[in-house]
Amino acid sequence: MAASEFSHITTPRLRLVPVTEADAEAVVAGIGNYDVARWLGRVPYPYGPEDARAFIAANGGMEGRVWFIHDAEGLVGGISIDGEFGYWLARDAWGQGYATEAGDAALDAHFADPAAGDLTAIYFPGNDRSRTVLAKLGFRETGRRPVKSMALAQTVEGHEMRLSRADWEARRRIEIETGRLVLRPLAEGDWRRLQQIGGVPEVARMMMVLTVPWPEDAVRYWIATGRFRGRPGYRLGISLRGGPLIGAVGFGPDRSIAYLLDRRYWGRGYGTEAAGALIADAFARFPEIDEITADHFADNPASGRVLTKLGFEKTGTGLGASKARVERAPNVLYRLTRDRFRVTS
Repeated sequence: MAASEFSHITTPRLRLVPVTEADAEAVVAGIGNYDVARWLGRVPYPYGPEDARAFIAANGGMEGRVWFIHDAEGLVGGISIDGEFGYWLARDAWGQGYATEAGDAALDAHFADPAAGDLTAIYFPGNDRSRTVLAKLGFRETGRRPVKSMALAQTVEGHEMRLSRADWEARRRIEIETGRLVLRPLAEGDWRRLQQIGGVPEVARMMMVLTVPWPEDAVRYWIATGRFRGRPGYRLGISLRGGPLIGAVGFGPDRSIAYLLDRRYWGRGYGTEAAGALIADAFARFPEIDEITADHFADNPASGRVLTKLGFEKTGTGLGASKARVERAPNVLYRLTRDRFRVTS
């Protein structure tokens, strides 16, 4: 695939666009902050308008390889796959998950080319934020090598990380089968069926972000933000073997589990079967995780019975919010340890 096919990429919150002079002033404001420049190898400090114009001139023909990152308010950073993978974010854009979201999109664009090879990335000693981002994206530590830092006016011993095609593919592939069900990634075309399942009061009131009705754009956003990327924070469709989609089950970035089912399939054990299969897979897939949490609204005792069957123990009560409810409502909190699940499963 030609890189130009990916000159413009849209994610749930961001747009990756070609570098242009229109963003020069915002680039200076972002990279010109020492907290940003100090972690970038080829960026001088101070960083001025002439530096931004030189960068834009040098990379204007790199569509599909070098992008500026925009959110709803404007430019927030840049990302590139030019020999190495690299990115930067303006200081006020830190801590929002933008680097991971943009990185997933850029890496997908790179590996869409069947001939594309492995990628390396470098982070400076002390830059734990970048190390965490790269690890979330699937990069593995491979060693160290000297890197010149223009902002620091010295050579530093950079940490090198690598992402192979095999690792990238593995982190985007998941399917779980049970006796009656298949749990698989949700596709864009599932939006209408999900809308029918989740956009009714009986289901939406038991979930956090579902509404009645559940608009198409909201359903598509829900699908897009739940793609499997090899880390907690994904949703899978629940389908009958050889049959229709009947719900979805998710494993959140906070290590919590939740599910929804078409009300026509309630009371048949499908919720327990799907949630149990996802939990077993999560504990096997993520050996560092020793505990999974869950909760349900107090007026949804059926979910409490499902969680109890799976070995969850009550840890307390609280108040939960749902977009399909006018006010916060009482909920019940649970946890499941790896050892307890092993015993009860």
